[in-house]
Amino acid sequence: MNNGSKPLIHLQDVTKVFLTDEVETHALSGIHLDIRDGEYISIAGPSGCGKSTLLSILGLLDTPSGGSYALKGSEVANLSFPERARIRNREIGFIFQSFNLI
Repeated sequence: MNNGSKPLIHLQDVTKVFLTDEVETHALSGIHLDIRDGEYISIAGPSGCGKSTLLSILGLLDTPSGGSYALKGSEVANLSFPERARIRNREIGFIFQSFNLI
């Protein structure tokens, strides 16, 4: 469904790199995604392909290493920690694979 509205979630060229010792692990590379009001999506792929990393970024639990993430038109990188917490508390919800209380 593309009703011509601005996306609620907009990812542009998002990357996530984890650094351990001297090793760089590229979990996400060049992710582009638009999700509009009323759309349903699924994220599928083999183990280790970055699904959980992507959901952590979408849920404001982690930040991308590169690219941009806009939520309802606002750049997520510009949000303070309390603003992120409020959005997680009031506007974003998903069920964790492993049960966690946050």
